[in-house]
Amino acid sequence: MLEFEIAAIYYFIASVIKAKPYFDEVPRNMLTPCVFYPTPNADGDGFSLSSYSTDFVIYLKFIDATTRGACIMANDVLQAVMKNRRKIPLVDENGKYTGKNFTIKNAIVKKIDNGVYQMEISWTRYARYNAEAITLAKEFFFNGNPVAE
Repeated sequence: MLEFEIAAIYYFIASVIKAKPYFDEVPRNMLTPCVFYPTPNADGDGFSLSSYSTDFVIYLKFIDATTRGACIMANDVLQAVMKNRRKIPLVDENGKYTGKNFTIKNAIVKKIDNGVYQMEISWTRYARYNAEAITLAKEFFFNGNPVAE
């Protein structure tokens, strides 16, 4: 599902600004203005007996010939995210909107180099454990007593 969230971020940004997208690596002869979409960092944690959470952070780079141009792109996207109440519409494998959203926890914009602004976007995804893991969790003992007692 991670690819759906990255695709949703891409489509959202493309609806706000016009910039060449780059994924994984930026080539030496890159076109500007552009946005670099790296692979996000992930951190998993337990959430409940039947579900877990995964926190994601992606560091988007807005690159332009001028620092001002990069700043304008990044801030336009930030304002669009905030106007949409930090909700990013999800898309399917064909790029069609599904009617579902995911919520951005945090969006921070800062200058990192001449002509480059970075936007840090974080979100949390919740998912259920598989059925076998849920059964094991329900049979777990608390303070020496089975949960059923």
